[in-house]
Amino acid sequence: MNRDTGHGTGERGRLSQFRKNRFFSGKLMTPRDMEAEQEYHAERLHTLARFVAGRGVVHGLEVQSISETDDGLEVTIEPGIALDGNGRPIVVDQVTTASLPHPSGNELSLYIRYDEIELEPVPVPNTDDAIGDESTANRTLESFELTYREGTSDDRTQRLSVEIPAIETDGVDTASFSQRFLERYHDQYRSSIPSDSETGVFLGSFERTPDGGWTDSEASAPREFVYDHELLFGTIIDHITDTDNPHRTPVEREPPDIPDDITAVSDRLDALEAELERVTRKQATLSRYIMRKTLTERARVFDALAERLERRMSEGDASRLAREIATVARTASGQVSESEDAYRSHVRQVLEQLIELGDRLEGATTEASLERYLRSVSDLQEALEDDGSILAVAETQDRVCEAADALDVLVDIVPDE
Repeated sequence: MNRDTGHGTGERGRLSQFRKNRFFSGKLMTPRDMEAEQEYHAERLHTLARFVAGRGVVHGLEVQSISETDDGLEVTIEPGIALDGNGRPIVVDQVTTASLPHPSGNELSLYIRYDEIELEPVPVPNTDDAIGDESTANRTLESFELTYREGTSDDRTQRLSVEIPAIETDGVDTASFSQRFLERYHDQYRSSIPSDSETGVFLGSFERTPDGGWTDSEASAPREFVYDHELLFGTIIDHITDTDNPHRTPVEREPPDIPDDITAVSDRLDALEAELERVTRKQATLSRYIMRKTLTERARVFDALAERLERRMSEGDASRLAREIATVARTASGQVSESEDAYRSHVRQVLEQLIELGDRLEGATTEASLERYLRSVSDLQEALEDDGSILAVAETQDRVCEAADALDVLVDIVPDE
């Protein structure tokens, strides 16, 4: 059963205002009121996902294989998650094989679409003929379906190509440039509502081989992906810390203008020293900001972890240790972030607590989330032993915080007395 409700986008992709339930004493609640409550929250989330995150694959969903049988095609995809054109999450929780009809041609484009399946049929009580059916579904499963189009033509909205405003040669006013950039982007892509009729997520194009199998098409259009925060943060840090050539642009350097006299040489050296000092100050400012930011983030993440562990009554020691890690970060943030040596020494001291916490979390979290945490702590230990740059240490510590934030704490089950 495919119910393409288009939450938050009205009919045919148009925007619609959100309408929520209003509760009051004595209100007679009917299925219509309950459905309105569900639709209100779903519409808001789907609209934000559609216009903020966009459509595409978030994780996984690789096509493992396509094979032909007497009945049609057998398509196997890996687990993963995607957001469709209406902002709805599509979840594949395990390796799945779906059967599709035989294509008439030798090329196809594969899509995954949102679907709903009704579950748990239950009898309908006597409601004075308000409902005509004798039974109805008690649950609805948000599922998916695989479909394809003949050929490899790509009629989706293409990836955005933003025209960057010209930069004045005598310097850049960051505020005015960012404003012009945003205005141009808004005029290009936010002045009208996207009108794509296809809400499914494109998984790739494939073509039949001479032996009757299927393989990736050479003319395949690019897959759609949702950009997550880790990708964007890593790109920004790489760009900021690459002081030589962040755009990897081949540069033909002109031969330096070598002065003829001693005075000119001296002036040139003074200018170079001043520029070096400016760059050094700028890098030091960036390093202090990143160090302070990682300490603040560690305090937030491990405070939250301590609260989650406190709900698991048997993990009092782990909760107290997580709280200590957060307290140390909060206390040291002001002083430690002013010196790279102090920061490095502080991280070395905290490393022992992070390792001890990993030991105490065994059995209190899922194995997968604990393994990710222990791997990130090991990476931090290697970064300290290799005496890497302070930015490398900070970036590795940030990954520890991400892994700690993602720890999936198990809930104790209290037996009935």
